[in-house]
Amino acid sequence: MPRGKFRPGPDGIVVALRHEERSGLASILEQFRQLLVGGKDPSLLRFQPPVHIHDRQASEEFWEMTGDSLLRHRLEAIDTVEATLGGAPLDDDGVAAWMQTVNSVRLFLGNTLEVGAATFNPPTEGDHPQKAARYVLYEWLGGLLDELVTVAATDLPPGTDD
Repeated sequence: MPRGKFRPGPDGIVVALRHEERSGLASILEQFRQLLVGGKDPSLLRFQPPVHIHDRQASEEFWEMTGDSLLRHRLEAIDTVEATLGGAPLDDDGVAAWMQTVNSVRLFLGNTLEVGAATFNPPTEGDHPQKAARYVLYEWLGGLLDELVTVAATDLPPGTDD
């Protein structure tokens, strides 16, 4: 039975990615960081949507006041993921950083692929090799996130029906 990519350990959740997965994810995180800092890619709109639909100026003012703080938080989360790629145990903040970062990259990819659109059809390698590769990455990140959530949830106290 293959070991999971995340395992509970005595000091937190242990990241157990294979070397290829670690190096690939490190490369993706660096590219994502550059996209976030550059802020020019239209697919990043998902991360700063209009908050006042009928008042563009109010939305711009909101993002002017809060955008730097949110960007700094995202970049710190990426730093945490990069620092723990080698297997350092994740505390609660580390788990949150991983969840946020993996989900953010997934959201970006989903936006570029138009996942969720009524006309979405998963690309195939023969039709669009780059889109197919992005879709495989999108799916892999979804599985990674699912596994992390599942392992993290094992430490949660049982819920109540109230």
